[in-house]
Amino acid sequence: MEKLKLRIFTLICFISTVFFISNVQDVKALSCAEAGSPQEELERNTGAVYGEVKQIKVALKQEGFTGTKEKFRYILVEAERSWNTEVDSQLIIATNYTWGFDFKEGNKYLIYFSEANGELSSSPCSSTIEMNNVDQATGLFGEGYPPKQQVNLEHKMWFMFEQDIDMYIVGIVVLAAIFILFMIVRKKKRKV
Repeated sequence: MEKLKLRIFTLICFISTVFFISNVQDVKALSCAEAGSPQEELERNTGAVYGEVKQIKVALKQEGFTGTKEKFRYILVEAERSWNTEVDSQLIIATNYTWGFDFKEGNKYLIYFSEANGELSSSPCSSTIEMNNVDQATGLFGEGYPPKQQVNLEHKMWFMFEQDIDMYIVGIVVLAAIFILFMIVRKKKRKV
């Protein structure tokens, strides 16, 4: 009986180790079409927004429990003007961590964005431009739209984590299983 428990324990440790170590990642290539004029860029995207970057967070996204993991940089933008579509006073835009534009908190940018599945994203191929004032952007596209309503999205940035918490969950489950097995073995030894 002891040998069987030892084998089960060894098997659990082996499977856990293999799960933690195996982290296969897909490789992607980036190929961008030549950027056109600002007006052509605006036509290719859902819209553009001019505003200040208030906060930057990096979060890990994964499809399912064992899907491919990819880091995304999320930026919280305080919008002053938008073009092609009206936006709220704050919006969160996802950019690719590896290839995305290197945003800095407190700086103002003209950001082209697209919308897919309810999430706004800025392509690594879009022509994000750092600008000092809104007049530069209105000179390119006209007056545009002011924010349609005042919102505060800072609380949504709290739930973005760069670390993979799935591994911690698996670790806790494995440790709980080992603890339960230890308690069962200890209880049986007391009875004998």
